[in-house]
Amino acid sequence: MDVQYRQFKTTDCKIVAELIQNLYREDPSEKLVSLHKIQNTFDSLIQHPDRGAIMVFEHRGEVIGYSILINIWSNEFGGNIVVIDELYIKKEFRSRGIGSHFIKHLAENRFGGSVALQLEVTPRNTRARRLYESIGFKFKKNTTLTLDLG
Repeated sequence: MDVQYRQFKTTDCKIVAELIQNLYREDPSEKLVSLHKIQNTFDSLIQHPDRGAIMVFEHRGEVIGYSILINIWSNEFGGNIVVIDELYIKKEFRSRGIGSHFIKHLAENRFGGSVALQLEVTPRNTRARRLYESIGFKFKKNTTLTLDLG
């Protein structure tokens, strides 16, 4: 399938915000993801591109998905890890290899000067988990803990 990946532009705000809301409707988070939070993410990554990027997926001029990528430095890995914070593809475009191709594209191009890619998957999202494991993602022995300061 012919899909292009490109950097997010401010003109993408409405469609990408809709896709983000779809993601959280389909795979709810413990936290409410409001339009205010979404706009803050857009603003932060536009103003501070060193923090990460939003990539938009297009097929024949139609936006069909997105990914939010966040840069973190890792002493353990000795370089920048790109965290795939969110990855979403419209339902009608799933199971066509788009997600796996995108991740392979990030890896092959060492997006953001990365030495590793990292992501989270909700336990009930077995389809996504199988995809990530088939690409080569492995569970670390460590467990992520979060202290919410909000």
